[in-house]
Amino acid sequence: MAIKKIKITVSSLKESFEEDRKFFADIDNGIFKKYTPEINFESFKTYKKFLTPKRLELLKVIKLRKPKNIKELSEITKRDFKNIYEDVKILETLDLLKLKKSDSGLKPIVNYDEINMNIKIPLQAKFN
Repeated sequence: MAIKKIKITVSSLKESFEEDRKFFADIDNGIFKKYTPEINFESFKTYKKFLTPKRLELLKVIKLRKPKNIKELSEITKRDFKNIYEDVKILETLDLLKLKKSDSGLKPIVNYDEINMNIKIPLQAKFN
């Protein structure tokens, strides 16, 4: 079974658009590369706001323990249901997981097997 991967990057919108332009230019030229879904954050601050350590840990717990609903996930992690629900909804919005309706409630399912991180840290300072 193939490993489903997603790439998470921190780079400017300009850099992100340039990467997309190259990808589609290759397709126009008959060069087909394997596509990996990508989430781009424009700043490290934004990345840290959305992908907190607790949210990343939730992805691991969901993948390994396969809770039948959000309440069970709350019990496994010993975290408040309201906070877990909010984190799960954010992860769903980022397309890192999906919520499947079942008889026991909303079942969280992680969409990927692996997350690859790529964070550019410019070392050149711009002085005005």
